Amino acid sequence: MKISFSMLKSLWLFAVVLIIFAARGLPVPVLIVLVVLALAAPLIREFRKKTDLDERQIRISHFSSHIAYYVYTASILLVMINEFIRAGKNPDNVWYMLLLTPMVIKFYINLFQNYGAVQGARWIGYFFACFWILFVILSSGFSVEFIIGASPFIILLGAAWYSKKYPTVSGIIFLLIGAVGLYLYIIRTNFDIYLTLLMFTIVPLPILLSGIALTVFPKIGGDKE
Repeated sequence: MKISFSMLKSLWLFAVVLIIFAARGLPVPVLIVLVVLALAAPLIREFRKKTDLDERQIRISHFSSHIAYYVYTASILLVMINEFIRAGKNPDNVWYMLLLTPMVIKFYINLFQNYGAVQGARWIGYFFACFWILFVILSSGFSVEFIIGASPFIILLGAAWYSKKYPTVSGIIFLLIGAVGLYLYIIRTNFDIYLTLLMFTIVPLPILLSGIALTVFPKIGGDKE
């Protein structure tokens, strides 16, 4: 029963592809609901304690997922390189979204699991603040535009620095900056859906997740320093 249940997870994911092919004549909202339902079960199971699986089965499941992720990444890179060579221009936004979104999600999960919620949130704050400050410097140099463009990330860097002493206050600052990023980079823009998903994953999502971690986890003692 354990082996068949473990195999069922892979077959369930495979059913997503079959749903897409079999339901091509259905309205798009119905198709989206079917895909979400197909993906919900294995995702929910990952967050639950797997009492019906032994350690060997869990290791096999994680190892196969790990290898599949890198095969997926290599496949996307191959397509992007081929598109660049064939068309002589950068690939469409959809390929960057498919490549970078899983990569940065993996990065977030690794930080939170390795360092705990609060410390992981702090490192996310450091990383993204420094990354975007460097990006603004390269784009605008040291100018008035730099001060305007980099000011939210300078504040984010300060909040990450003081989060060890004042995690709740820092978490609120993270949430406010994340909300501003959500408005500026997602709501206010006219990006296509693929670039919108990518920008959401890179800009407001990590800051919002870190703000929630800094605000909630110190109160419930759910973090390790």
